[in-house]
Amino acid sequence: MEKNSMTRREAIRAMMLAGAGLAASSSLAAPLRAAGVVPQDWKFTEPAKGDQVIHRTWKSLGDESISLLGMGCMRFPRKGSGRRAPLDQEAVNQMIDYALEHGINYFDTAPAYGDSERATGEALSRHNRKDYLIATKMSNFSNAELGACKTMFANSLKNLRTSYVDYFLLHSIGSVADFNKRFVDNGLLPWLQDLRKKGTIRHLGFSFHGSNAAMKALLEMPYDWEFVQIQLNYVDWKHMPLEDSDEPCDSETLYKMLADKGIPVVIMEPIRGGALANVSSGLKAKLAERFPQLSPAGVALTFASTPKAVMCTLSGMSNMQQLMENVYTFSHFKPFDAADNEYMLEMARLYNGNPHIPCTACRYCMPCPHGVDIPGVFGVYNAISDELMLPDPASKGKNYKEKRKAFLKRYATLAKGTDASACIACNACVPKCPQHIRISEQLRMIHKLVKDLG
Repeated sequence: MEKNSMTRREAIRAMMLAGAGLAASSSLAAPLRAAGVVPQDWKFTEPAKGDQVIHRTWKSLGDESISLLGMGCMRFPRKGSGRRAPLDQEAVNQMIDYALEHGINYFDTAPAYGDSERATGEALSRHNRKDYLIATKMSNFSNAELGACKTMFANSLKNLRTSYVDYFLLHSIGSVADFNKRFVDNGLLPWLQDLRKKGTIRHLGFSFHGSNAAMKALLEMPYDWEFVQIQLNYVDWKHMPLEDSDEPCDSETLYKMLADKGIPVVIMEPIRGGALANVSSGLKAKLAERFPQLSPAGVALTFASTPKAVMCTLSGMSNMQQLMENVYTFSHFKPFDAADNEYMLEMARLYNGNPHIPCTACRYCMPCPHGVDIPGVFGVYNAISDELMLPDPASKGKNYKEKRKAFLKRYATLAKGTDASACIACNACVPKCPQHIRISEQLRMIHKLVKDLG
């Protein structure tokens, strides 16, 4: 890059160091675009200095006022690339300062998140303890012995520089058997309940990654759950596929079971690990038609935060751009109405029906020893998908004939012998792909689609 241009990291740091002095202007947008931190066409709306994210108050939690936007502390910025690079404490401090200034008071971490508890504790301890709420977890996945669990909790208090935890979760329960093994059979749950009586734990709940049936069984047990954390977003609202299980699961059912019992709900994965912030151009245009004031991430966060029993929606923000955009969304928050929610279910159908292969056309996979134009094949598929025109030969739904014709016409532009049919799954390309795409599997899927279309 030229000497006078900013690197991506420099742009982010400049943004962080602006800190409390940020005003509602576009002064930072230009260097951020130049560094590639935000897209050229992204309208960078900075929150005003006085903007505050909205709060909801919960009678069952002692009339506690909780910011509807919570900071997920798993994806803090690092010094360098890679998951083993150390966290950038200065950047973490700046982000947490900015979050507190704009009304965010719920901070979610866990021992399983690497050095997150320590970094979160260091940043928060510079502020009045009454100004923030700490949520952390019992991440006893590898060792559920009572002594080890007690040590884990003691380390959490030490790392977080606090004498008590506001919201403590039994981490990632997947089934009743998992719950019993990690929290009941070892005598841990009575100990945690005793800590709640003493005030060392103020509120006790759990995070959940299981089926509808497992949630129902857990809620029928004789335990006083004060809050529960679930995955909820518009794509998973009607159907949430589970790893290694075909049991029914969906965000809607999980949410309604909790709401019916009056249990406040914490939302995780409202943007599905970032996927719903980076939707296809076609879906992005559809979202902008109805919600022109919101980015795709803002739309996803608003959908997840609209239900009345939602106590807090977590966003794992990893830079100031994301934090500021989310602060703007939640300081100008307008819940969706019934028509908006119906529109979002149609967006979910389009999202699931038009998947995108994350190929950047870097061509590291080329040349293919068998002549497949890998980026070319993926490019055809993604172009049709971005236009929301992928045909489904199984359902032959709306505009099927038009979609079939458009896809086959575009696919026919590939040179003879370079399409997906030439792939023999030698996998020579797989280790070369920086996006870790399962290339042969995707090519096989595309070849099957072409065959099914006839």
